Amino acid sequence: MFRFIRPRTLFSMSRLPLKMEARQQRGQISNVQRVHFTKRRFRVKTVATTVITVYVCWQIYSRVVLEPFDRALTEATKDIPEEDEEEIHKPMFIPFPGTTKELKPKAYRGSDPEWQEFIKFSKDQKLAQKVREDLANYVKQVALRHPVLAIRCGKQMNLRRYWLDVDFPQHAPPEFERSGIEIGDDYITWGKQPVDSLTVFRLRQALWPVALIKSFWSFTQVIVVDEAKRIAGMLGIRSSSPPPSLEQMMARHQQLMKGPQIPSKDGPPTLAQPNGDATKAITAATTPEKSTVTGKKENETEISAAAMAFHGHFFRAILAFKAKMAQTWRPAPNYPPRGSILVSGLVELDSPKAWLVFDVKAAWDPKTRSYDARSMHLKLRRMQLKKQGPVGGA
Repeated sequence: MFRFIRPRTLFSMSRLPLKMEARQQRGQISNVQRVHFTKRRFRVKTVATTVITVYVCWQIYSRVVLEPFDRALTEATKDIPEEDEEEIHKPMFIPFPGTTKELKPKAYRGSDPEWQEFIKFSKDQKLAQKVREDLANYVKQVALRHPVLAIRCGKQMNLRRYWLDVDFPQHAPPEFERSGIEIGDDYITWGKQPVDSLTVFRLRQALWPVALIKSFWSFTQVIVVDEAKRIAGMLGIRSSSPPPSLEQMMARHQQLMKGPQIPSKDGPPTLAQPNGDATKAITAATTPEKSTVTGKKENETEISAAAMAFHGHFFRAILAFKAKMAQTWRPAPNYPPRGSILVSGLVELDSPKAWLVFDVKAAWDPKTRSYDARSMHLKLRRMQLKKQGPVGGA
């Protein structure tokens, strides 16, 4: 009788329950009907009913909710001036990520106002010379404010000479645009909007922080190498002394905070104590209240010792992180304004200890009669010391 309650194997292809399968094996089920499920047919009546229902609900919602709200908004904004009203009615734009696109730069035409400004500038030689002098003086002011250059070269810097060329670009700088949803007073549509190049480059720098990743990788490499050396020294694989661990550095710092010790014949070394009346005066001045204060100070000392030991343990790694960050990090670039005149070349400064040569690229905007500081590039090309000695000594 056990053949009727045998379990179903993993390789059984039947979809019947266990009881019905057992009955089928005994021959008690002679007719098994299979069911096939089909999708519901598309009916015009159902679609028409849905459309009518949505239309009626929208009409009710617009008359009950939207129309009173529109009337209240109109009454509240009827006393606002036209200029402010234009700002209020400005459509809201929601940009979509990944839709930013760089447009092809357009060439200037002879009838463009930017090209006409180029012609005026080329005829005014005094203005061109003034533009060069302003850029050279700007480089001088930047060098004076730099703390490292002020220490190494001195705080008194004079403009020695400069080589600056003026170029008129044939094309306008590239522009960017991004796509998104534009929401107005009575419409919602998919549109495009221009975007500033500085915003684009800053966003790319935030989404892809290459400098931060490289600096963190340098930090991790130094930590792994130091820990590998320490473990190898503990196992006796490496003969040289491994870098001290965090516990050893804390113990060493606490030992230094306690002061010098005097070896004792009968026991462990003890701290050196003053002799004579000074010892009596110190003992007499000690009270229970002061011992509480001393306990708090010891607590704070232990915390500061732990913090200093922790910083010392990661000192080389932090130093590698900062060095790599200073080497790889650059501010977000930016394109100059449309119609700018490019000025580039070398500027040489004379300081008490060295001569400095800078590479500079800047864009002078004829509209504002000034340089665009966001798109300016300044780099120290060469520093020649006036007094130089051998590195290895005499």
